[in-house]
Amino acid sequence: MSVPNLLSSIRILLIVPIIILFIYEFYIFSLILFIFAALTDFFDGYFARLYKKESMLGSLLDLIADKVFVSSLLIWATFNFNNFILLILTILIISRELSISYLRIHALQIGKTIDEINADSGGKIKTTFQMIGIGFLFITPLNFDFLFTISLILISLSAIFSWLSFLNYYKKWIV
Repeated sequence: MSVPNLLSSIRILLIVPIIILFIYEFYIFSLILFIFAALTDFFDGYFARLYKKESMLGSLLDLIADKVFVSSLLIWATFNFNNFILLILTILIISRELSISYLRIHALQIGKTIDEINADSGGKIKTTFQMIGIGFLFITPLNFDFLFTISLILISLSAIFSWLSFLNYYKKWIV
């Protein structure tokens, strides 16, 4: 297995330890592991380009790892924090993730290349807000009201950018 694909796989495998550390109140360790997992999203692509290991399989594995990582942690957070706003944001983000996945499949079927369907700057901004916002959830118990509010704001911004980037992709790939 190539380094980029290994990094994408690690992102998926770290979901459970991140949650377990949080449950046992090792909030900082949970956050550190989350940051490490989130950084694999950057480094899998970086190493794929650096070592010229870019492939359709690697690109799809990265996309799957991103969706599973973010969706699983948002579903867990919704359950853990029992917050209606977080539930709505989670539904918005996951429905966008499912929609963009099927839009990518359709774009490939109509002849777009993998380079044409990779994330653009809007998708990268969305991911940045998402990762930072989710990251704040892991230290929320240390100062609940303040950190949870910051997290909700960042996750809200990611939901907005998620759907704006979806519309941009739709226009670029389909229309």
